Amino acid sequence: MNVFRLAGDISHLLAIIILFLKIWRSKSCAGISGKSQVLFALVFTTRYLDLFTSFISIYNSVMKVVFLILAYATVYLIYIRFRGSYDKENDTFRVEFLLIPVAGLSFLENYDFTPLEILWTFSIYLESVAILPQLFMITKTGEAESITTHYLFFLGLYRALYLANWIWRYYEEGFLDQIAVVSGVVQTIFYCDFFYLYFTKGILIAWLLETLYFFNRKAVCHDLTHKFHVFQFFFSF
Repeated sequence: MNVFRLAGDISHLLAIIILFLKIWRSKSCAGISGKSQVLFALVFTTRYLDLFTSFISIYNSVMKVVFLILAYATVYLIYIRFRGSYDKENDTFRVEFLLIPVAGLSFLENYDFTPLEILWTFSIYLESVAILPQLFMITKTGEAESITTHYLFFLGLYRALYLANWIWRYYEEGFLDQIAVVSGVVQTIFYCDFFYLYFTKGILIAWLLETLYFFNRKAVCHDLTHKFHVFQFFFSF
């Protein structure tokens, strides 16, 4: 495994954790497309069926299980736990316009006409367009919470890093997965406009400042609490 793939996996995991924690802490899934999350859960399900048939490494197996758990946990939070805050009126993208072409293409363009291979190919094609309901929802409402934009940023960064991973593998190992590369390029293109806005609008800088402020405030509170306990100790006699 090269550094680009590892960084891509970490970025992907961060994106999902950021979204999950945002929903859990705020007890709200406002601004989140449930349809996109269902599509991503379907992506992981159809891609990781080999979890029961082949073993690559402990890292690989653990990451697959984590992604599956987080994907379905997020769907659970949106449609069951905090369904009252789900913005169904604005999450109106017609996912059948994605599923039907993707399913047809996975039967026509694959490496081996077997059930597992077709489902794996389906997951690759579907992942490239699974974010569209979320982007459509943001376009429709004209707004997005900062946490949602950070989720999208790390998700887009994951795809960009995987493109670098494929380039590295092609030159270092002579390996080229045309289906994954083409699908990855398509998915990265969807994020290009978002990346531009993310950096030019200062969203990243604002988030870093908020994070630094949070940890600094936490450290100050801890220091004050410690001093208070010391004060109590000396005056308790």
